[in-house]
Amino acid sequence: MFAPVVRIKATGRYVFLLGWARDKRGAWHAHVAWLAREHVLWRGVDVWMRAVDLEPVPGQNYRRVPRYVEEPDF
Repeated sequence: MFAPVVRIKATGRYVFLLGWARDKRGAWHAHVAWLAREHVLWRGVDVWMRAVDLEPVPGQNYRRVPRYVEEPDF
């Protein structure tokens, strides 16, 4: 099974949602990933971004997305 997909509001790019984490101030962040093409090669990209910059995609199931207890290094 694949991770569910969310949409980045600013770019419209659809990305896989790998996990959630909360920072020290209480703001939520999302760990997302996608494939990027560079000439003839593909590379995986994974980043942390603010959850408010994402929007859900209808039909996706987000219940199994992990919530990290330990604070990641944003």
